[in-house]
Amino acid sequence: MDELLQKVKDNLILSHDEDDELLRGYIRAAVSYAESYQHIPSGHYADNPMPPTTEQAVIMLSLSLIHIS
Repeated sequence: MDELLQKVKDNLILSHDEDDELLRGYIRAAVSYAESYQHIPSGHYADNPMPPTTEQAVIMLSLSLIHIS
């Protein structure tokens, strides 16, 4: 999760940690959506590596959730 968090923050050009918990929530929602979309069990990516294409999709979806809220 920390690696994804840093990648989302890099895309936002965000250097402070004040919104980390909020961003983690968006990342969790994006990962959950990706697992559901791929028809794999919930929590799969907690124990298994995430393919680069899925990781990029999760980052982009996290960013879109930020702009919606």
